[in-house]
Amino acid sequence: MKKKNLIIKVLFLLLFSNTSLSQEKNIFGIILDSLQNPIQYANIGILNKPIGTVSNKKGEFNLILDNSYLSDTLKISCLGYVSKELLIKNLLNRPNSIIILEKLIEELNEVVLYSNNLKPHSKGRQKTKTNQELFFVVPNMSNINLGAEIGRKFSIGKEPANLTEFKFYLKQNNFEQARFRINIYSIKKNIPQKRLNEKDIFSDINKDFTGWVNVDLSKYNITVNQDIIITIEWIESSEIGDTLSLPIFAPSLSAIHYYKQSAQSKWRTYRLISTTMLLNYKQ
Repeated sequence: MKKKNLIIKVLFLLLFSNTSLSQEKNIFGIILDSLQNPIQYANIGILNKPIGTVSNKKGEFNLILDNSYLSDTLKISCLGYVSKELLIKNLLNRPNSIIILEKLIEELNEVVLYSNNLKPHSKGRQKTKTNQELFFVVPNMSNINLGAEIGRKFSIGKEPANLTEFKFYLKQNNFEQARFRINIYSIKKNIPQKRLNEKDIFSDINKDFTGWVNVDLSKYNITVNQDIIITIEWIESSEIGDTLSLPIFAPSLSAIHYYKQSAQSKWRTYRLISTTMLLNYKQ
């Protein structure tokens, strides 16, 4: 009797496994601009869901979804382009979906520094030793969380400040290569709102690197007169590797930590949690 029950359970698991596999849908697409040039590192994901990815250097992306997402919306966004939203069910019958993004013409509010006697300032957390850590990577599931962002709030105030350097600390890393994008956001309703950097800011790391990563902001001429959120977005990595983490501290008084699991998912806000990040600026 026990043997019979065991056989039934095995058959049920095999049947369930085959059904699950048959329900998976593969969406492959290419993101191009109006001149048919590929757009690299565009954020592609299911709107407000933890499923997303980033286009590669050829503008290509691939998402594997199950039937539960067929009624959802796929959102594509990229700095300098008008975002686009498409129904997933309309993409399924296309072997190669070519998606065109139009250039976004937008004027950012200019912030001018009038004083020549600017003083250097530094804000953030410098401590690195902790047993707690936050992982970018979900092992064997990079299709789901490529485009994840981790960040923190920096209180600048209303006096104009020129951003000179951003630093973050990698606690664990076993990738051959990884690339991050540094995003600087304005704040609305206590979450990241609008990107303030007009150009993409990239940071690359090599094999098994851990420690401080220094990002020179001075060449981007970024001046702000408001509190900001700076995030690290994971946008590319080698196939070899499955661990990428930052140290995290809790409780951390007055700190606000931000996390987005994938390219188009919702922001999550955590108070009293801090990551090891430093911002240097002149004000």
